[in-house]
Amino acid sequence: MKLAENIKLLTIEREGEGVFNLVLAWDEKHLVLVDAGWPWQIDKIKEAIANEGFHAENLTHIILTHQDPDHIGCVSELKKLAPNLKVVAHVDEAPYLDGRVLPIKLAAALSRYETMPEKERASIDLWKSTYENDPISVTEPVQDGDILPICGGIEIVHTPGHTPGHIAVYFKESRILVCGDAANIEDGKLVGFYPIYIHDMALAEKSLEKIESHDISGIVAYHTGFLAID
Repeated sequence: MKLAENIKLLTIEREGEGVFNLVLAWDEKHLVLVDAGWPWQIDKIKEAIANEGFHAENLTHIILTHQDPDHIGCVSELKKLAPNLKVVAHVDEAPYLDGRVLPIKLAAALSRYETMPEKERASIDLWKSTYENDPISVTEPVQDGDILPICGGIEIVHTPGHTPGHIAVYFKESRILVCGDAANIEDGKLVGFYPIYIHDMALAEKSLEKIESHDISGIVAYHTGFLAID
């Protein structure tokens, strides 16, 4: 789906559970992907990029909105395809990605591990193994207000609450904002976050206000799609 002259929405199926909404942007020298699905979705992501006339091997940047496994899963595979790929994430999120700190939701899951059904334990084992054996080095740590001088200018908007270093990604030229899991879209309206998944409710509420006050022409929510604002 075309969002702007140099921005496309990539819808990646979640095996019968709807889609993930990744974003692809480009200029003459750069090819940028926002978020990276589950580890087993690399072929679908490569195909989605190819369908837009590009190749995953030519990616120059991947911007991660936050640490959750459904957002970072294919980073390692993409780096194999594009060895010079720059990984962009908030400075507060970097320790959770590179293995210095156990990811928040994984730590919570491990605290319940002994009481889990065997099938759920297997999922947690895979998740834990991914973080331990395949850490992600953040090559471009960013903070609120930083601007990447690519694709017409990409502003980093710190939107903590879902995780400490959660960010939204604002394409200044087109005024498209990619909000990750900081907000959602339902019935054609921006409805905010799902409380069950929030790490810090007070911060999440402030981040939602920050998103709503931004000058945007459209917003992409990772789980619930795109909403045109004007």
